[in-house]
Amino acid sequence: MILDFLDSFFPENRTRKILLISIILFPLLMITVNYAFEQSGYPATFTESQLSFSGEEIKSHYQLMTTEQIQMYIFAQLIDYIYLIIYGILILSTSLFLGRKLSDSPKIKTYCYFISIAGIISACCDAVENAFILSMASNPLQFNNFLAILHSVFASFKFGLLGISISSIIIVTIVFIIKRISKPSKQ
Repeated sequence: MILDFLDSFFPENRTRKILLISIILFPLLMITVNYAFEQSGYPATFTESQLSFSGEEIKSHYQLMTTEQIQMYIFAQLIDYIYLIIYGILILSTSLFLGRKLSDSPKIKTYCYFISIAGIISACCDAVENAFILSMASNPLQFNNFLAILHSVFASFKFGLLGISISSIIIVTIVFIIKRISKPSKQ
């Protein structure tokens, strides 16, 4: 049912256009988001913060920041919402594109469609994670520590699904290249 929806809502021509646009926008937004995070002066790495599962640790990070830096950190989170939409669309369109190119292998095509869904779910987890970050950063020293746990749970799901999606796309791309090379040429 969902696979039929993907075929009808994302026909091949639309998927190609979306893929091209997301390939162009992805690096631009990645640079922008990383720059904004860097300008905030957040005193820990992404993984130290996102996978800390500790409100006290995150509060200790905020204590090292000025009000202006926390505002920049909030701004970076808002930019990240645009970025997560783009990477979700990039995974979706890449997976659909590869699945259609390998449509002679129905299992691979179905797998690619599930990869596309995993990419979208990953972006949704990132959006929820960002909501917890915004909530904590809005009250940086007095937020409920449980927010940090929920934040880290959604970050864990995001990282897991991203890892599965990206590694799957790499593997399917290799399969596609091998099939393309080994395909007998028509003369």
